[in-house]
Amino acid sequence: MLKIDHFTENFILILVITSMFFPTLPIGVDLRFDDIMALLLIPILILVRPNFKINRIVISYFFILVIVCISTLYGYFLLDVPKSFRDLNEFVRILKPFLIIIAVSYCDTNQLTKKLHFLFRYGALLIIFLGFLEYFNILGIRKIMSIIYTGHRFEDLERTRTILTVGDPNIAAAFVLFFITYILQSMLLTKNKVRNCLILLLLLVVLLMTSSRTLLIVFAIILFASLAYHFKRNKFFSIIIFSLCFFVLILLINQFQYLTIGFSTFSEGTNTSMLQRYKQWSEAFELFLKSPYIGWGPAKEIHSTIVDNEHLFLLRRYGAIGYLAIINLLFGYVWVVFRKRVKIKNMDIFHKRIALSSFFVCILIFILMMTNNFFSGYQLMPLYIIMITIVEKKLKTT
Repeated sequence: MLKIDHFTENFILILVITSMFFPTLPIGVDLRFDDIMALLLIPILILVRPNFKINRIVISYFFILVIVCISTLYGYFLLDVPKSFRDLNEFVRILKPFLIIIAVSYCDTNQLTKKLHFLFRYGALLIIFLGFLEYFNILGIRKIMSIIYTGHRFEDLERTRTILTVGDPNIAAAFVLFFITYILQSMLLTKNKVRNCLILLLLLVVLLMTSSRTLLIVFAIILFASLAYHFKRNKFFSIIIFSLCFFVLILLINQFQYLTIGFSTFSEGTNTSMLQRYKQWSEAFELFLKSPYIGWGPAKEIHSTIVDNEHLFLLRRYGAIGYLAIINLLFGYVWVVFRKRVKIKNMDIFHKRIALSSFFVCILIFILMMTNNFFSGYQLMPLYIIMITIVEKKLKTT
């Protein structure tokens, strides 16, 4: 048995960093460095400690894997879906969080929460740095980042939207919101208020740079919900934070044309992106009705991977059974938090930050899935899975 101090914790931290900051490998196949690292977890976990405890998340995710296999085979043999290597690659992607869940169950959560705090603290600074570099195109970085993370050149767009290290401005906004949520909880739970407040406001500016209308609304919801939760302990500072965020938004929002034009055309019913989405949603729903229980499987050879609504996307792929299984995994954590809220209040500061951040991120996930992908997006899913697994493991041992 391999015994290396905090080896698994360090491996998981590196895996999360690569999933969030590294691009897809340029080898002609949709494969990421973190996909390879996740597969390496299989022999590593056997060497480190060949046992783990069954819990809610393990059972829920194992059931999802079973449904994915059944849906894929059903599509191949009964719906005449062409077999594809891309579907196998999709299964490897879906398997990744399951391996992470098992790995986290082996970890010392005290060490892992401290490593995640390091990631959020310094990752936020990196996001701010990259966001400003890209938006103002310092040293031509916008062209470089667009080619590395999307394979396309976005440097000449009339209305600039930052993509950061995720290749899509809407997912970039969700990426920023993850960090905003954690920094917000840190600020309201600890004495490091001035530093965290400055980081929060700079992250808010980067969020505006992505020009994501949906995620800007989600930010407002998370801000209100967080301040309401902490209001009794931080009345004065909650008012200060709300006022500062409101001031930044009012001061800067007119500088981002994509946001203002988008809100205007949406209210008038002439937003072309929404009209295109309505068409994609209709097509996905029609396919869902043809196989409503277990779906078509990934079916990448015949179905588009772009639906712009992950709720309908998952219904099309894995049917009602698969969709409900995934929703149970993602949002069953909300029920856990409500049932164990007294224990969460008594947690140490590192675990409490993770617990509350994960809870408020659930708002982000549900709304993000209305217009983009989260479960099928792969870059943010590993971090969320690690966070909720840490919390539920801690609740089991206290």
